[in-house]
Amino acid sequence: MKKNILIAMLFLSISNVYAGDADTGAELYHEVELERTIRGEQYTDANCETCHEASFYLREDRKVTTFAKLEAMVEGCNTNLDVGWFPEDVSDVAAYLNREYYKFDQ
Repeated sequence: MKKNILIAMLFLSISNVYAGDADTGAELYHEVELERTIRGEQYTDANCETCHEASFYLREDRKVTTFAKLEAMVEGCNTNLDVGWFPEDVSDVAAYLNREYYKFDQ
């Protein structure tokens, strides 16, 4: 029993060292950010482009005028078409579309 407690304490102290390292944290953040960017692009290519051409996002009379509305529209497509995205997937797609086409402040 004491051995298990000592192993658990050692594991926790080691994980705290890694979690507290600013360089490691920044590196992990950038890796996740890159992964989410790639996922947003892939999901857009695989799903959104089946209905929308790039010109759709560049129209003068578009209904989407803020980032919040963009996320709501992406969620609307997700729900109405039963795409099955999780909330973070919707955020990734909206962020990708915003970066590529809309350029709203977030």
